[in-house]
Amino acid sequence: MDNLIKKYFDNYRKKNLLPPEIAHIENASLVDEETISRWRYWKTGLFFQDRDGSKLYGALDECLIVEGFYVPLDYKTRGFKLKEDSASYYTFQMSCYNFLLESNGYKVRDYAYLVFYVPSQVSQEGMVRFDTRVVRIKTLSSQRVYHVFKEAVDCLNLPSPPLAKECKFCRWAEKIVNWGKEQISLF
Repeated sequence: MDNLIKKYFDNYRKKNLLPPEIAHIENASLVDEETISRWRYWKTGLFFQDRDGSKLYGALDECLIVEGFYVPLDYKTRGFKLKEDSASYYTFQMSCYNFLLESNGYKVRDYAYLVFYVPSQVSQEGMVRFDTRVVRIKTLSSQRVYHVFKEAVDCLNLPSPPLAKECKFCRWAEKIVNWGKEQISLF
């Protein structure tokens, strides 16, 4: 689906138009074909490298230019209806895209777009109809993204990650490690 939607957006790009589902976004255009072709592939796309040599890569589905600002857009296909908080699961991903854009010298806003494609019916001919929903989400600051990035790098450089008291999996794993050392209850 992802590749089909990319081709769909690319057809509108060639016509210098926005697809109908995002046409309501004022003063927006799609980035040029050469740029999005690079950004869609993590090896040639956007990346950030800190002073220690740690790198963060990203592969954008799409990017809009809105009044001179670069605004990431990602397609999401689902097999079930959206919930009220569905978009919130992608906040950090979209924030990382903004961080990468900004780190590479592009002006960004504090938001991004998600376009959800949800199958709604299948015709007798086997054609699938999709409902679309465009969601504008507020992204985290670049400082917050960098902080999480550094914490992740630091954690990956440890022999094993530290246990978190509030993490149910960590508590379970600790009980398994200590199995037999003391009388414990798994529940």
